[in-house]
Amino acid sequence: MVDLKHTFSDRIFLPAARFRIKHRDYFHLKLLYRMMYHWLVEEGLVSRSSVDFPETYYLNREKPKKGDEVMIWWRIKKEVDKYYRYIINVNFKVIYLRKTEVMHQGQKFDTNWGEVEIIVESRLEMDWQHECGTGWRDHPFLKNFNELFHKRIFKKELESFKLELYRYSYRFQEAIKTYLQRPVYLPEGEKGTLWPELGLGDTK
Repeated sequence: MVDLKHTFSDRIFLPAARFRIKHRDYFHLKLLYRMMYHWLVEEGLVSRSSVDFPETYYLNREKPKKGDEVMIWWRIKKEVDKYYRYIINVNFKVIYLRKTEVMHQGQKFDTNWGEVEIIVESRLEMDWQHECGTGWRDHPFLKNFNELFHKRIFKKELESFKLELYRYSYRFQEAIKTYLQRPVYLPEGEKGTLWPELGLGDTK
């Protein structure tokens, strides 16, 4: 049986993936942010427009002695069709963050040192148009069959979308882990990038 979870009283979700990445070492926070944003854009999960980017929370506490604390939330919603929608929640938590430099072949490179934790949770939402009053549960006839359809009749389709979201999620995890394992002095093309880092300063 499909394990559906009802949250926020009348939204219906099917959990697809959840993972946590923790890294305490040298890394460049702005470039990590850009890489993750760019990956989501390239996969078609978010718009390139900074106006539409679903960053719902940003906090930067400056702590000169211990290192800064940064918290960022992304709340991504990608409509698959008129019934299914991907929900991807990304939470950043950075502590002990400070600016520093590394030397490579006699050249200095600006970077950061600190601890970053990234938690990603992905869910498949059913009948998402219900939130604006145009879903199956709002239809005088279809509302009687909504649960039957996604548990039995649409079960293969539901599992297919769940699997696709699962694969998106763990490819995203692989991209983040691969990036964090790279030497911080590798060139990133920081100038002239096309994607912003919301709340992290101007890209110009």
